[in-house]
Amino acid sequence: MTALDDAMDCCRPDWSQEFRSWLKSLIKLSFDSAVLKNDDQWYEVVNGVPTGGINSVDCGNIALFFVLKKLVYSRKPQSLVSVDRFVDDISGQGKGCINTITSWIESVRCEMVSTYKLDITYEVKPITEYTQFLDIQYRFQEGKLTTDLFRKPTDANRYLEFSSFHPPHTFRSIVFSQALRYRRIVNDDDILKTRLEELATYFQRSSYPVNMVREVMDEVRSKPRVLGYKDSSKSPSVFTPWVVTYGAGYSETKDKAKEVNEIISNARTWSNTPASQIPTLQVVTRRAPNLKDTLFKRKKLALGSCTSSTVPCTKPGEKKKGRPCMTCSLVSGTTSVTNNDITIRTQGGDCKTRNIVYSATCQLCQKNNVYVGKSVCTLSQRVNGHRAKFYELCDSFRGDENFSVVGPGDISDENVLGAHIFTVHNKKEKSDFNSCFIFDILARSSPQDIRKCEQFYIDKLRSLYPFGLNNIKSISG
Repeated sequence: MTALDDAMDCCRPDWSQEFRSWLKSLIKLSFDSAVLKNDDQWYEVVNGVPTGGINSVDCGNIALFFVLKKLVYSRKPQSLVSVDRFVDDISGQGKGCINTITSWIESVRCEMVSTYKLDITYEVKPITEYTQFLDIQYRFQEGKLTTDLFRKPTDANRYLEFSSFHPPHTFRSIVFSQALRYRRIVNDDDILKTRLEELATYFQRSSYPVNMVREVMDEVRSKPRVLGYKDSSKSPSVFTPWVVTYGAGYSETKDKAKEVNEIISNARTWSNTPASQIPTLQVVTRRAPNLKDTLFKRKKLALGSCTSSTVPCTKPGEKKKGRPCMTCSLVSGTTSVTNNDITIRTQGGDCKTRNIVYSATCQLCQKNNVYVGKSVCTLSQRVNGHRAKFYELCDSFRGDENFSVVGPGDISDENVLGAHIFTVHNKKEKSDFNSCFIFDILARSSPQDIRKCEQFYIDKLRSLYPFGLNNIKSISG
């Protein structure tokens, strides 16, 4: 947390103390909540940052920078020429004998362990021997820099099997990208040739055609070694996309597009236009429907056509431990909801159903009496939240008899139901809530789409005020 404070002081001095405290408490909560599972056994993290956590890399990076700033950057010895770091991988160059540099690194390591409880592993080599940094190893021979690829001993060198059901260009792209990576890392042509031969054997293990691999690698080998980024300031070429689904006829479509482009480029309209500015027709592929798409659509169609009622989570005569569910008596048990003479069927569920779009119908109103809401929690938890907000209004009224809900600014999605019966029906007793509303589950949705699903039913039932009880459009809230 000290490192996090230092990072915020240096990089975000404008953040308020309240926000900083909130952020630190949230990060601490994520660390304290981290658990691991191995062989059906659960383990709790006792010390350090949990590996694989969402914020583990960022927090580890901040912590290591803070330690290095205290022990290395602020008191760098003259013999240390440079230090490069990427997260927890560090490389540097120094002048002097190996024993002196090793002693200094060991002193830094001991201080890190004693003061910050962090440990490192290191090795010191002469400049003429390869030193590893990330996926590169480098050395100097007779003043010349030589770079080579570095692989961990545990690297299996496995790639996507050629028998996998992917478009042909996918496999060529994999070979090309890997060979191009080697071309950029290795600066010696003889070493590059050896490394590409090794890479070719790895692809052959994954059943890649030998001729295709050699063709792609020869293409890469002929390219100059370029380390910089492409100049993106140049104006992009103008083209009209021809969107097709990848499959039968794709090659013929590309050939036809070439013919059309030749006709366009030879037209008199573009005779005085630079070639890069002449519009072209470019074939763009979209993915064909896969098994996931098919199953999802079938599931959605099945759920959409399913009609069921919302029922209590406790069956008649059943006894459960703990407090009884207060929502069981408020579910309608019907298979439809009506508002403004519009009736829709419900998918239903019970009080413990999660990820839902639900409706609340006021029993005291004759029309315009439906509210549509959403919840990733259970229906009973959401209803309890509405009830609690009504209780707050009742308590405020008891404390001040002149208390009133003035207008739309005082009403939110949290207290809209309580505010409705408090102001419209003059209900000010806590027991009134359970006698005023019935609830239905309109649909079950994924958390990703639940907001859109809620807005769909708000529009379908026309439940936005004054034609219903909704006063905020969920899609923009």
